[in-house]
Amino acid sequence: MISFENAQVFFSASSHHKAAIWAAFGSAHRRGAITAARRMLSRALGRAMKDDEAAYAEGDRTRDEYAVYEQALWMLEHGQVADATGSDPVPVLTGQVDPAGKAGTGDNSFTVLSPEALRWFGWTGAAVIRG
Repeated sequence: MISFENAQVFFSASSHHKAAIWAAFGSAHRRGAITAARRMLSRALGRAMKDDEAAYAEGDRTRDEYAVYEQALWMLEHGQVADATGSDPVPVLTGQVDPAGKAGTGDNSFTVLSPEALRWFGWTGAAVIRG
């Protein structure tokens, strides 16, 4: 189930290399980022996120829940900080808006999606190109 509590477990110091980065953000920003990440990924994929996945087993390659958490962290790290109401991300400091407004809708579609989130959807060929 996609939840703040489960995200806290996912980003625990014993299981995630970016645990300290996740914990450095306030609870309200982390909660808002999870909500916004879920909405953003759902729009990009054109489907609802799975909320009834079985418990993780080593070797699992796809997990909507973990994709949402990785997307939330990526949004926080890149200045697309959502507030606690889950409002769409607001770029601050280093954040950049998708200039063509094409996030998840076709050409240049994944400019605002986390490579780690995409890997949890099974998209191993994802690349980040900066120009």
